[in-house]
Amino acid sequence: MDSIEVIVTFSKGGVFPRVLRWGKRTYKILKVNLIHTIKEGTTRIYFFSVSDEANAWKLGFNTETLKWWVEDYYAPP
Repeated sequence: MDSIEVIVTFSKGGVFPRVLRWGKRTYKILKVNLIHTIKEGTTRIYFFSVSDEANAWKLGFNTETLKWWVEDYYAPP
């Protein structure tokens, strides 16, 4: 799991990732495709499936530690 930085927006509909900084690159997230949660003990973990024009990521967010990570990454061949 790679640690990342994420800029989000908050609205009545929830929290939405908008910018992802991963390593030395910054990506503008154009679409939030899916949001789901799981519980690990008492901790809620959010997963955001997001994409830009060429890439897609599954991002994880731990509500206890407030840490983000890349769970999966999909790039065109």
